[in-house]
Amino acid sequence: MNWQGRFALKRVSAKGAERMCQWLIIGLVLLSFGQRGSAQEGEVYRLVPGDVINIIVLNDQNLSGEQVIGPDGFIRLPLVGAVQAAGLTLDELTERLRQSLARFIRNPRVTVTLKQFPISVRRIYVLGEVKNPGAYQLPPGINPTVFDAVALAGGFTDNADLTRVSVFQRDGQSATFNLREFQANSATISPGDLIWVPPSFVKVGIVGAVEKGGIYPIPVRGTLLDALAAAGSVKEPSATIKVYRAGNELLSISWSDLISGTVPPISLQEGDTILVSVPTIAGVVVAGAVSRPGTYDIKGNITILGALALAGASVEPGRPLQIKVLRQGQEVLKVVWQETSMPTKELTQPLQHGDMVLVEPLVIRATLVGPVRKPGSYLLPVGSTIVDLLAKGEEVLPNADLAGAYLLRKGESKPIDILALLWEGETEANIELQDGDVLLIPAVRKVWVAGAVLRPGAVEYQPRMTVVDAISAAGGPISLDIADLSAVRIVSGNEVKVVNLEGAFQGGNLPTYPLKPGDVVLVPEKAKAYIYGAVFKPGAVRVQEGDTVLTALSSAGGPIPDARLDEARLIRFVDGQAIVMKLDLGKALSRGDLSQVPVMMPGDVLYIPPRHRTQWDIGRVIGITTSLATAVYYLSRTR
Repeated sequence: MNWQGRFALKRVSAKGAERMCQWLIIGLVLLSFGQRGSAQEGEVYRLVPGDVINIIVLNDQNLSGEQVIGPDGFIRLPLVGAVQAAGLTLDELTERLRQSLARFIRNPRVTVTLKQFPISVRRIYVLGEVKNPGAYQLPPGINPTVFDAVALAGGFTDNADLTRVSVFQRDGQSATFNLREFQANSATISPGDLIWVPPSFVKVGIVGAVEKGGIYPIPVRGTLLDALAAAGSVKEPSATIKVYRAGNELLSISWSDLISGTVPPISLQEGDTILVSVPTIAGVVVAGAVSRPGTYDIKGNITILGALALAGASVEPGRPLQIKVLRQGQEVLKVVWQETSMPTKELTQPLQHGDMVLVEPLVIRATLVGPVRKPGSYLLPVGSTIVDLLAKGEEVLPNADLAGAYLLRKGESKPIDILALLWEGETEANIELQDGDVLLIPAVRKVWVAGAVLRPGAVEYQPRMTVVDAISAAGGPISLDIADLSAVRIVSGNEVKVVNLEGAFQGGNLPTYPLKPGDVVLVPEKAKAYIYGAVFKPGAVRVQEGDTVLTALSSAGGPIPDARLDEARLIRFVDGQAIVMKLDLGKALSRGDLSQVPVMMPGDVLYIPPRHRTQWDIGRVIGITTSLATAVYYLSRTR
């Protein structure tokens, strides 16, 4: 039975223009259908019993012809006998036949095609204004209707136009139903059919010389006049109406020609912009965070909102925009446009010839990836830096390769030495972030050994590695007279453990202190302390009985001009526990306050922060594992 007989539906003639629009829609739908169909045809099909195949053996009619795969899954040919076909693809069966015939025929050329596609493949396509558009498998043994097909796709959306639901067959035939009148109640769907549910309304932007500019829902069959009527009609009879689609001008017509009906009607689409302009201005520049920045020569009045719409400006949730208007070099307007509140009064002001509209984001989105406590994407104020993004991550984990980080920006990468940024105060590395930046901190599988060993630096982590293994991999202690093996420190995350390894390196029992990737082993020298941060010569300094923190500061070359002497920290280990003391060395130097200059003990760590790190919480810096600052910085100087 043909298409008309199966659906028993009269075809309704339409106007020429309407028919042209209908065929344009049908062409787009069929294009989508064709793409899905090609995907289906590209699926690998394996033969099953009952399939009808056509075999052609070049120059041998006795071996050529149709074959039906039997219930046992075999076909039977002269010469070769029974050949299994079920479960094979056409290409696999072709190769099997070629190999079998090669025993009797020199270089046989075999072609196998599927003459009858199996009835088990029952797929339809439901697209458009349904809740779950896509391809659906029909249950065997039923003849579904259009309503059944829509039900498979979850039902209609609120924007569905039930009066113009179309069904397309693979042979090119089609029909349109008014489902509100249950026209398709008895019409059945065949495998391979496509059901298209069109939208009822499209949203278009109307800006310029109208009573109420904005975004309006317009019926799909609505005209340009219907859209303008929704905006309160046109203010000036001399206005020019322009329709923009995807930034390109689709139509330009005078208001008088439009209302006279001399121009063929056009179908509006989702996202179209209708500009109503009066011939008074030209040359408006829109720049900044818009998708189509540039100069717009518009012969007619246009508001700030209209210029933003033409340039593709949009506000995302949580990412407000700052709009500025410059006129003859002077700022005449500055407002903030948020997703929840539009400054309608300000943005509907008319622009003048030569005005410049600047669109600036107030926040950016940057992403932190790698071994930190809280990786992810964060909204940051414009002007934020690498340090601000690191603060969002809260804590850098021990296995982070701070010296090997890099910044991804617009497809390019830039190395960032976070280690030098945090501990040496190299402000060049603290660059300002841009929207879309990604800071990637790689992870390492290494253990660092620092201090009084022959080869201080990173050693490759091995399974079940102990602290003795790590020190041995670093060449062992420099000398038992120099290395203080009774107070070896193991820094792992926020934990610091002090272990006595004197017996292990003097022939005694080997203690088992296991390590993890990223751990730091510090073998201190006897009678040495450490000073880091904003000093000229950071590192280890020798201390003698009675030496104070000022003596150590002098041994390190003194503070650099950027040093915050009032925020100094002294870290001292007592019974394996780190004690942090805040010192005001500026008061000690300027007023002679000796209460701020305690005696330095062997193993003490003095840290002087740089002044520029005002936004970085010094407590957090110390908390990145207290003595880890000392160990990591020492490694950076000795690797």
